[in-house]
Amino acid sequence: MDTLERAINLRAERKKNQKPKDTVIRDLRVYYDSLPSKALYSYDYRYAEIFLNILRNKNLMCPVYHHLYIQVADTIEEALTRSIPFLKEYICGVATVDYSKYPQKNEGEKDQIVFNAITTGLKDIAEIDGLDMYIIDSTIEEIKLSGLNTELVHLTAENKIHTASVTYFSRSMEEGNPIYLNISEKLTGKSGKIQIGEAGKDQLYFWISKLILNSTHVKIKAKNSSMRTDWHLKDKPRSMEFTIKEIVNG
Repeated sequence: MDTLERAINLRAERKKNQKPKDTVIRDLRVYYDSLPSKALYSYDYRYAEIFLNILRNKNLMCPVYHHLYIQVADTIEEALTRSIPFLKEYICGVATVDYSKYPQKNEGEKDQIVFNAITTGLKDIAEIDGLDMYIIDSTIEEIKLSGLNTELVHLTAENKIHTASVTYFSRSMEEGNPIYLNISEKLTGKSGKIQIGEAGKDQLYFWISKLILNSTHVKIKAKNSSMRTDWHLKDKPRSMEFTIKEIVNG
């Protein structure tokens, strides 16, 4: 049996033998091993983070695996031959891009091509394994509204008076993601927003770990100190405190 036939058979087996959806999605990545290095960058990197953030916040559940990979190639056959999972923790969806024409496209067209490839790959996985298509479709429609400028929620907190959230925008690996603190008064609807810094995707996880809200202040804390935490944080402050009134009335 050749690789393509094996890939097709494995997909048919997955569709026939449905498993319980009891595993929360943890990761989403785009691969294109048969295309030039970084062929779809940075659209692939940024959209993968946007889709992952929203799907996680919507609690997308998967059967057995928790890493969703989108394998992109010039042809569906090529994508399929590279889609066979070697570990039960991950699964591949497939999509195609005509790369012979891609480099000549303008930035808006490249954006749309990569977005479409990711949605195709996600739906491919969802249709085979019976994932919640409402979550998939609503996520796609949500991202369509703002594209790469979709604001992502990192942490939230609330009390009887206020709601608070830390949000960010996905940027390339060479740039820092801009991070914002948002405060809203429940009774009046008044709100405020300030940028509190920039951080890479992994650095953000270690830097902003806790969001603590009281009647007058909001405090942000990093993960507890460890070799890994300290390496990621570098010169980032381990704790920050802000006055709610100044943010809302600012």
